[in-house]
Amino acid sequence: MQKMRSVIKDQRGFTLIEIIMVIVLLGIIAAIAIPKYIDLRTEAADATASGIVGAIVSSASIGYADLVTHNTASTFPNFTTLDASYLQAQNITLTSIAASNLYWGMIGGVTYTFTYDPATGNAGWTK
Repeated sequence: MQKMRSVIKDQRGFTLIEIIMVIVLLGIIAAIAIPKYIDLRTEAADATASGIVGAIVSSASIGYADLVTHNTASTFPNFTTLDASYLQAQNITLTSIAASNLYWGMIGGVTYTFTYDPATGNAGWTK
């Protein structure tokens, strides 16, 4: 019994300094990690936008090849045809902005503006 009391008496907890040091270290880690996480989300959304542009250009090329092969046209398809025939299969939804070659889409809470030129089949994006 005496031995048990001495073992219990010798056990000690963390000191206040040790606890404060752990809190400070966690704060430093959080201060570094949170901005890095936000940057990663932005980079991921930008990469998705670039992927959509690639899908638009690929779809335009496929549409051009289809139209030329079937002798119905020798130009790139307009965006309406492109959207109805090729982009839907890739689960991409873009909304037209007025009567222009501009289209917008929401990625990760950020609105991106996409361009598509049916004369050349080129596409691009901006935030």
